[in-house]
Amino acid sequence: MQKHYNDGDGPVKIGLVLDKIRHRDEADRIYSMIMDDYIESGRLERNIEFIKVYPYGPPAGSIQTVINAYHDLCDQGCLAVLGFNHADSSIAIGTVADERKVPVVALGATVDGMAEWAFSICWSSIPHDAYTVASWLRRNNYKRVVVTYDRAAHAEEYLIHFRLACARAGIRILADERFPQIQLPELEDIFASAVEDLKSLRPDALAHVGTGPVAGRWAGHVTRSGWGIPRVMNDAFFGASDPALAPSYEGWVGTTMWDPDNEVTNDLMKRYCERYPEIKLTSGERVSLFRDGIAALLEGIILAPTLTPEGVRQGLEMVQLLPAASGGPRTCISFGPYAHRGTQGADVMVLRRVKNGELIMEGHIELF
Repeated sequence: MQKHYNDGDGPVKIGLVLDKIRHRDEADRIYSMIMDDYIESGRLERNIEFIKVYPYGPPAGSIQTVINAYHDLCDQGCLAVLGFNHADSSIAIGTVADERKVPVVALGATVDGMAEWAFSICWSSIPHDAYTVASWLRRNNYKRVVVTYDRAAHAEEYLIHFRLACARAGIRILADERFPQIQLPELEDIFASAVEDLKSLRPDALAHVGTGPVAGRWAGHVTRSGWGIPRVMNDAFFGASDPALAPSYEGWVGTTMWDPDNEVTNDLMKRYCERYPEIKLTSGERVSLFRDGIAALLEGIILAPTLTPEGVRQGLEMVQLLPAASGGPRTCISFGPYAHRGTQGADVMVLRRVKNGELIMEGHIELF
């Protein structure tokens, strides 16, 4: 590792909460890769050490376990913490960070987790997402829709924004159905009953605003049921990027943050594959999210007037117009005082479709 001035007291410690079990290794690889980029740039004046914790977070795990992991990192002297992949954890951590006064960069989709000490680089953006789904419905003249969602707190947040988007777009929501958040044994029976009830309303389209693995189970059930209704999903559609799961999403349109026209994304994916040639990369969305999260935090450290938690918080608030790998080509990351929601632009979310097993672009939001 490159030696910097004033390393006598050791490197700056940054906490990483790797709470998404399926994607821990991927996040860890990206964080290391981007750190090396910043070291090579010469912009970092101090060495940085990642302190990692591996809590079992939501949806099946505990939010409190993730909060405990944050406290552990603070106790170890970390100046800032990155992680909190599940939006419900991102909602909960804001008040905790304000009490502990160590800045957090959370990666959940929610807009409800912002606080004086909490920032967001979002994995999906709930308001952008809801309006992108409504835009697709409006573009295709689907005026009567039914909605399904799950019991996660931020699923309700999705539904609130989706209702507002539909009201603006002139779309009528005929009914909504709420599913369990975790994969219970009786899930297929719940789905079968929902299909029959929703079909009876004769909607033009079905929209799902989910939060995790249950979305894939629901997508597959609808596909296998033979109900040929036009169907669209929020960024719970991320499972469609897995070739093994793609058949469950056949015929579905969904939102994503992976746009092939974004050259930041393309360069990131190319370099990732060169660095880790043994790993098959099926989606640009997650690697883009992890890159944006660590890049925003490192920019905040570079801009910090003092290397203290308060200094890093002030440094993050000075990050402006950092090109994002997530979203469309002109998506960027900006913070400011009272503006801790980092990912900005009309094309934060784009649309893809699974057709004949292939994940293809469906388009972008049409503002309305």
